[in-house]
Amino acid sequence: MGSGAGRILAAAGILISLWPAAARPAELPVFQGYCEEMSQRALNPAQGFLAYIQCTTQENRAKAQLARHWSLATDSDMKICSKYKGTKNEIRSYLDLMGCVARLVGQRCYSGEVSCGGIPL
Repeated sequence: MGSGAGRILAAAGILISLWPAAARPAELPVFQGYCEEMSQRALNPAQGFLAYIQCTTQENRAKAQLARHWSLATDSDMKICSKYKGTKNEIRSYLDLMGCVARLVGQRCYSGEVSCGGIPL
């Protein structure tokens, strides 16, 4: 590798290291126990089982959709979404998280901060 290519790689490394922390993708959180908790609130075991199946289906769909577009979420988004529900009633559901992150990403798309044209979310 010539010295020109080495300089380009070094410059790219410096630019990447200077990239704002808020622009880095966040890690997709792992939520457990939400659907079990929801099903325990049912009046009888049959309703609890149905509530668990419905919850699990919704959670799996939301998690899959979040995972497909998670690169658009930032650490800053996760901080905001964590504060969104407060400490007592924090977000523990992928469906709730998807709503919060979708609002924040949508705001960045409309403001022109990120380009979202042509990407079906």
